Amino acid sequence: MNEILTHAGVLLLSAVIGALVVIAFGKRITGAFKLLLTFSGAYLMGMIFFHLVPEVFVDGNPYLGWYVIGGFMMQLLLEYMSQGAEHGHIHIHPEANGGKGKFPIAVFISLCLHALIEAMPLGTHHHHDHDHSHALLWGLAIHKLPIAIVLMSMFVGLGNSMKRSFFLLMIFALMAPLGMFIYSGIEASEIGDPTMLFSAVNGILIGILLHISTTIIFESSDGHRFNSLKLLTIVIGIALSALSIHAH
Repeated sequence: MNEILTHAGVLLLSAVIGALVVIAFGKRITGAFKLLLTFSGAYLMGMIFFHLVPEVFVDGNPYLGWYVIGGFMMQLLLEYMSQGAEHGHIHIHPEANGGKGKFPIAVFISLCLHALIEAMPLGTHHHHDHDHSHALLWGLAIHKLPIAIVLMSMFVGLGNSMKRSFFLLMIFALMAPLGMFIYSGIEASEIGDPTMLFSAVNGILIGILLHISTTIIFESSDGHRFNSLKLLTIVIGIALSALSIHAH
């Protein structure tokens, strides 16, 4: 339980930092944001193949491929609702939403569901592979930072006060801890084989993150051409993800 609380705190902090970045720098973060987004996509890609895939496929779940495809398709649906906010896109304009300040409910619900689902594996008590859990934790924390920046920018841009914007952002931030505690409760209820449950949820996560990471990487440059700085950022992101398995 202490580890779950620690993980929840890290993910909450990541979202708060994203909100504070928007408050402190506003539109001046555009260039740095693109590099952060590229780095997060590369780190997620490395995490998938260096950590998630080796950890999950050893469990021998014969339906794992279906769970991966299911997660991929689930992300397509969530992205349709969120308009691509998971990988840095936002197309919300006050005049297109019935006037200044209209709440983009579909985008918000989609991102909340996304945050809840992706954090669920961190609520497990069954697997105690610290390399796996720490890699997933830091991957999700890095991924959550640009999403929080996008959300906070959207709330402020639609005319909400900083106080209201931060309140809404905290609702989103609490989804990850909620997902962890939901998974922990399901696991504690001893419904089904915990090993198969773990591999199923992680298979869905692999599908979700595979869609997000590839989209980020291939959309990270204008005209789909990589400049040297973005290429270096991708290499660093994948390298750090690979090195993280030896960090604990």
